[in-house]
Amino acid sequence: MDHFNLETLAVSFSIAYVIFAAFEKKVCWWFGLAGSLIYIFIFYDVNLYMESLLSVYYAFMAVCGLFVWGKNENKNHKRPIIKLDTRTHFLILLLIITLTAISGYILTEASDAYMPYLDSFTTWSSVIATILVVRKVLENWIYWISIDTISIYIYLERDLNQTVFLYFIYLLIAITGFLIWNKNFGYQSRKSTC
Repeated sequence: MDHFNLETLAVSFSIAYVIFAAFEKKVCWWFGLAGSLIYIFIFYDVNLYMESLLSVYYAFMAVCGLFVWGKNENKNHKRPIIKLDTRTHFLILLLIITLTAISGYILTEASDAYMPYLDSFTTWSSVIATILVVRKVLENWIYWISIDTISIYIYLERDLNQTVFLYFIYLLIAITGFLIWNKNFGYQSRKSTC
């Protein structure tokens, strides 16, 4: 299978993943796993090494997501959406900036990585945001909106046009996902106070 067809397949699986995630459907993790496995090779091929490693991580987290989101499935209710406080988000951002600086510097000095600091930023942000998705933290979608916007620029620069399209769709779904999860969080909060 050539590079174009592989990218088409990865984009299709990835779009299915994020749509199902926005609607809190456990099946999203199967699509996420398939898309991630393909993207490991695609990103490595275009010297986006952090993105390739990130795809390995995504594959691992898809397996985790299957287990975490499936815990309450037999009890006939979904895992609840939660919110984090401002202090926790500040610490998350500090961690992302620190990890970005370290890995960006290492990639600059020791590899032919393309846009090492931006690549590192989107990678570490995605690592954290994926954990937030698995834990069903409402604000995960805000992180994804930022990540997707920056990723569109990176992929445009590497002529990964289908992946640019994917991240544009991701951006739209992240906005939609935030609205859906926010509504569900409000409903869930009202229900728990009754």
